Amino acid sequence: MMTDRRWLLLIAAAGIAIFALSFVDGWLVHERELRGEGYRFVETSLNAWRGRAMPVLTVGVVAALLVGALAAVAAWRPGSVPAAVLLIGAVVTLGLLLSGAWPIAQDGHASSVRVSAGPLLGAGAVLALLMVAGGIALRRPARSLVVATAAAGLLLVGAGAGGRWLGLQWAEGTGQHWSEGSYTRPATGDAPALTLTIGDGRFTIGDRWSGTWEASGWTVVLDDDPACPDSRGTYHAHAEGDDDLRFVKVVDTCRDGERAADLETGIWERDAG
Repeated sequence: MMTDRRWLLLIAAAGIAIFALSFVDGWLVHERELRGEGYRFVETSLNAWRGRAMPVLTVGVVAALLVGALAAVAAWRPGSVPAAVLLIGAVVTLGLLLSGAWPIAQDGHASSVRVSAGPLLGAGAVLALLMVAGGIALRRPARSLVVATAAAGLLLVGAGAGGRWLGLQWAEGTGQHWSEGSYTRPATGDAPALTLTIGDGRFTIGDRWSGTWEASGWTVVLDDDPACPDSRGTYHAHAEGDDDLRFVKVVDTCRDGERAADLETGIWERDAG
């Protein structure tokens, strides 16, 4: 027979168990595929306090601990914590944890990232579901309130999943490290200083090179250069520091590699203004 005290102890145990499990890897699986200069595939198992698990799953775990602690207090001092508070907290915990089950991904030109649920997320969700069941048993809400609570939980799942997706897109970015304007490469050895100007889909490099500029992520394509009209050049534009660039040639036969030598020599420093 489940008495109110036993339900409270069950909620407390489930909340503490979720918090304890949160430090163990296996809540999320983070997969990254790197392309371009070579190929690598990296898979990482995350706990609720690392990487893309933060902040949504982390908040869910903290909510579980808080609800568990309040349930323990209520078991020790009956009537000290309203059952409605425990039910709301349990629904918040379940909604945030279930939002982690929705896989999210970001595909860039040079890499792809996918984040999916691990086995411990399922265990945490089951424990959170027990907390919700305990909250319902204690509160004994009307059917309409149960429906409203379930709808709120579903909205929380959607909001959490959407927030995780937006966070991933923001963190990964587009892979584009350049912006319109001018960059200067200081003189190095026998190579003179040059200025690269990018704007309106075109580029100029000093008075030596010019043409169209197309980009996708970190890949840049130079074409229609009067100095070598039949030679397209493809490069990877890497970020150096906050605003500077470094070019790595993929292929460029313009003037037997002269344009490539100019672009790949040294760091292109972003001009002020």
